[in-house]
Amino acid sequence: MARRLKKGLLIVLEGIDGAGKSTQCERLAERLRGEGWDVERLREPTDGPWGRRIRELARSGREDVSPREELDLFLEDRRQHVRERIAPALERGAIVLMDRYYYSTIAYQGARGLDPTEIRGLNEAFAPSADVLFYLTIPAEWAGLRIEQQRGDQRDLFEKEDYLRRVKAEFDAMTDPQMVRIDATADADAVFAALWQALEPRLAVE
Repeated sequence: MARRLKKGLLIVLEGIDGAGKSTQCERLAERLRGEGWDVERLREPTDGPWGRRIRELARSGREDVSPREELDLFLEDRRQHVRERIAPALERGAIVLMDRYYYSTIAYQGARGLDPTEIRGLNEAFAPSADVLFYLTIPAEWAGLRIEQQRGDQRDLFEKEDYLRRVKAEFDAMTDPQMVRIDATADADAVFAALWQALEPRLAVE
């Protein structure tokens, strides 16, 4: 039987595009599962109807949707995600690994001109806060280079460099007490070692 905590643990990896969140999230999932833990690895936007719409907008253009309408899509996607996946996993004592969460919505929609405090309030009205919030930091110009290396020259509209600078500024301004800032300009092994060192003490079974 998988190892579980008395109270589930919500771990979130955040940062601008190209910071290596997905890679490190997968490495954490593999390590935790290898040690026998019940792990739920999730990402946002989801693959549900609201999440698919968000991804379509990022690829095709956002001219026909206002920042507020886009925010509403994120909120609907997250409500369904919390109800169907996140809350049940936490209730059974699992470790929930999130590749992006509402902190990204604060940063990305805040960079579009919406009030970050209001965005946070709308999300925290129904979405549980992270127990551990890892912020993988890289300069915006690094993000562009990494995206091009990984995917070729094509960047979606969430990934333009000037926009990412504003997004990074929103992340940098966050003061959540559970935030752990990780220098993601280091090589992937060093980044993972820093993540694991910060996480391991939280895994003591109560």
